[in-house]
Amino acid sequence: MFAKERGLNSIPVRFGLMAVVMGGLAIAGLLQAVRAELSNGWLGLAIAAAVLLPGLVTVLAAHKLTGQILALRRSTEALVSGDFNAAVDVDCACEVGGLADSFRKMVGRLNSNILRMNVLAYADGVTGLPNRAVIFHLLSRLTQAPLVDASTVLFIDLDGFKRVNDLHGHEAGDDLLRGVSQRIASALGRSLEELETCMSPTGELCDEVPNDIVLARVSGDEFVVLLPPETGDPEALASNILEGLAEPFQISEATVHIGASIGLANYPEDAVTPEELLNMADLAMYEAKRNGRNRLVATSPVLRAKWQDRRDVERDLRRALENDEIVLAYQPRFATTDMHCVAVEALARWSHPERGDISPAVFVPIAEQAGMIPILGAVVFEKAVQQCRRWQDQGLELSVSVNVSPAEFAAPDLVSRLTSVLRRHGVDASLVEIEITETIAMDDFETTQEQMISLRGAGFRIAIDDFGTGYSNLSQLSRLPYTSMKLDRSLILDSSEGDIGLKILRAVTNMAKALGQATIAEGVETQAQYEVVKALGCDEVQGFYLARPMTPHDVHDFVLQSRKKGGKAQNR
Repeated sequence: MFAKERGLNSIPVRFGLMAVVMGGLAIAGLLQAVRAELSNGWLGLAIAAAVLLPGLVTVLAAHKLTGQILALRRSTEALVSGDFNAAVDVDCACEVGGLADSFRKMVGRLNSNILRMNVLAYADGVTGLPNRAVIFHLLSRLTQAPLVDASTVLFIDLDGFKRVNDLHGHEAGDDLLRGVSQRIASALGRSLEELETCMSPTGELCDEVPNDIVLARVSGDEFVVLLPPETGDPEALASNILEGLAEPFQISEATVHIGASIGLANYPEDAVTPEELLNMADLAMYEAKRNGRNRLVATSPVLRAKWQDRRDVERDLRRALENDEIVLAYQPRFATTDMHCVAVEALARWSHPERGDISPAVFVPIAEQAGMIPILGAVVFEKAVQQCRRWQDQGLELSVSVNVSPAEFAAPDLVSRLTSVLRRHGVDASLVEIEITETIAMDDFETTQEQMISLRGAGFRIAIDDFGTGYSNLSQLSRLPYTSMKLDRSLILDSSEGDIGLKILRAVTNMAKALGQATIAEGVETQAQYEVVKALGCDEVQGFYLARPMTPHDVHDFVLQSRKKGGKAQNR
């Protein structure tokens, strides 16, 4: 109501002014009578005072009431304009004072709600640190501030964090993240309370870049440190962080060991926009991981060239998806009993008009980092199902296996989206196998179990890919409704390198078989490897020794040939 009233037109103000005017008129009228009474001496003076006093009290009371109402109005207008901290300068034991008290309580509740909303928007729920939105806001301010000479970004990724999560549970993982936050702050020469948060008392983001260190958690096990000038030598501080995180942590009555890989980027030397600065620091961090982990890598001209190349590939990949340039190749899979081709795995391929064939090992990670995986995954699934229909029309009923990324698997509409594609092309779900990695299966067990139950209910078959490389809880894995287990190719390769590798493969194979589903060995590249996995009792095999990925047309002829011969038809 107060926000809509303006100037002298508000009802409370008009009432106060009316009281003043009426009081004034009453006094003016009475003054005539007072003058007449004053001529009567002391008796007249007493009568005049008795007449004037009520009018004077009315004027003073009306003036005070009007002032209090105007003060309350100023407070409401300040609130409307966004000043939630403006004082309510009304204090009286009257109805306006009661209204002011109610208004103060309302403003207090409003500020509390604003604080809660801002905390949810800008603070990490586990560590209480600023989140990615705050870092991006600060970097935006930094790159727009002409007086800031330089700043440094440290991008920290924990090494071994997922192992702790898998072995000890997510609560232990959260405890570890809080412990990591304290260690990083200490390595920076601060306590958590002393670090800048860039937030006002109501949780609003600051307009100016802080002059002190900001530490933020930007994703699962990734942290970012923003180092303004004169807060210390960045490389020395990064070394302190590495040393601090190398010390063991006591989590859930267990001693755990982790490390960190750190990437360093400088503004404006390495990048001049927030996106580029974070990307350069992130790229340097991945270089640290490739170089052996638990180390710092600073951005260099070579890394900048790599980043530019990756950015060009990302741009061209977006265009390729828009122009339907992604095609599929299919690698056959064979039953070890009779070497008939029982299924094919759909594999994305991209032939760049200038760069030539670009490996999925290059463009798939770029698609993941650029948020294009849902689009790429949808394209691959659509094409695979469409091709399955074509083979059926040609008299070839063949199961197709399709990989699903973590981002796709976590989507609530995954099952409905996949089944709608099947209906559109008239393909039965039993002919489609969904491949998810062991890491996906164990990341969030409850969600994974629910999603897999829905997939199986819709008729899909499910394969656990890359088995033997993660840290699965086998008792949990046994509760998931998958239909097959794919042994990771690294296990197959190691089996031919020595006795230890063979023992590991045998142990993993026995675990997979004990879980009660079909076992598939992928990455078989030699006759010796084939003989080993066959002797170990694997149900199916896949690899270059048996058949390389091929075009849909070649698959049709190849499968018919293999089934006609009753044995393998190699395509090496």
